[in-house]
Amino acid sequence: MFAIGYKCMDCNKEIGGAQPVFRCPRCGGSLEVLYDYEQIKANFIPMQFRYMPPTHMKYYFALPLRKPHNVVTMNEGGTPLVQIGEDLLVKYEGINPTGAFKDRGSSVEISMAREFGKKEVVCASTGNMGASIAAYASKAGMRAVIFTPGFAEPVKLKQMEYYGAKIVKGGRTYSEALERSVEYAKKSGAYITGDYPYRLEGQKTVAYEIVDQMNFDAPDNIVIPVGNGTLFYATYKAFKEMITLGIAHKMPKLIAVQASGCAPIVDAFKRDKSKVTPVKNPRTIASAINCDNPVDGAGVLRALKETKGEAVAVSDQEMRSAKRGLARKGIYAEISSAAAYAGYLKLRPKGRTVIIITGVGFKDKY
Repeated sequence: MFAIGYKCMDCNKEIGGAQPVFRCPRCGGSLEVLYDYEQIKANFIPMQFRYMPPTHMKYYFALPLRKPHNVVTMNEGGTPLVQIGEDLLVKYEGINPTGAFKDRGSSVEISMAREFGKKEVVCASTGNMGASIAAYASKAGMRAVIFTPGFAEPVKLKQMEYYGAKIVKGGRTYSEALERSVEYAKKSGAYITGDYPYRLEGQKTVAYEIVDQMNFDAPDNIVIPVGNGTLFYATYKAFKEMITLGIAHKMPKLIAVQASGCAPIVDAFKRDKSKVTPVKNPRTIASAINCDNPVDGAGVLRALKETKGEAVAVSDQEMRSAKRGLARKGIYAEISSAAAYAGYLKLRPKGRTVIIITGVGFKDKY
């Protein structure tokens, strides 16, 4: 409704217009959607907004959607914020329709595909995103083709299959699956989905909900498991927007957690680099964050720097232990999202902290 174009996270090039653009035409970097924030503020009714219950589509004004009748939703969002310690809360995304936070981005991506009149969508996925895209495409009456690397969890492949997606297996890494999905999109004309600007916008709403559920008082820290980094950058962008709009009044410290067997962002952060060097031989049981060349790595590094954040790697054993620890507190987490709790236990940040648990524990075998 208020989107006016795109901006590259890498080279800052701005692109006007409403047509879909998936990568920067100048440098190939990741894009974020630009908005007319003055127009949003002019149409914003704070008191009415305050008393509406938090759900994904409550924050429609901060999404690129233009035509309400094209919105594809399954009432994603509105997930619980559970206190598990004196100053520790968990944002539990596992109760979204397909069991993961990906539904927030899929709702926006498939809605935009419908706006553009698309009948087929394609994406590369280690599992959760493919299942989510398959579900929302099915609801919208679209065909979905999902490219997966060899390590994708069988339970997630089964989920995609039941939603009616065509699954194309192959490739050793996520990057190889991504390349094949892009090639397919070019040849077939399918609408490409995944960690692109519209998904980033959809995933922002998890941060809006956290502030909403904390009575519009931002936490001191937010701990996020990181694969491609889209959720991490989306959280950073959401807080910038909320501060601009007067919804939040401070930027929390953002903490990125990766698996030690696939931690290119942590490595770049520790070396004070502005770009990520891909991992040659990624090895981890945390398939959902096993991304050898993070799509939004440069954006994550910038967000870490600007929020005075931290980045930490955790071992497979630390994730297993964290998954058990969360379960003892009533939270059954996917191993990849238990990484965030493992990172919290390693760093013990001071102040009120929110850990984002991105998926339900039934999503993997660990």
